[in-house]
Amino acid sequence: MKGYFPVQSASLLYRIGMLVKEARLRMGIRQADLAEQADISLRAVRHIEAGKAEGVSLHDFMLVLFTVGISDRVFQALLEDPGFESEQLSLNSTKRVRVPRSRDEAF
Repeated sequence: MKGYFPVQSASLLYRIGMLVKEARLRMGIRQADLAEQADISLRAVRHIEAGKAEGVSLHDFMLVLFTVGISDRVFQALLEDPGFESEQLSLNSTKRVRVPRSRDEAF
């Protein structure tokens, strides 16, 4: 499954990349300027604007969204969803899941 990437995810990344580029151009700055302001590499900015997930950390992705001022816009549904309140999430995170051990005779 390593080479598989859902089409919906690729489409969303491309659309977010276009939003980043639009916001950057509205700000009147170059990709190099955005990279400097966000304190990330120029390569990461280029990949984000192109909608490529390879080689871009989630940290860098979030920094770019914040720097161009669109993080709230991109994650609006999460901000409005009561299921994503920190108290609710902390209740769900206390549950542990154990994976059953495989037995030698199962093969």
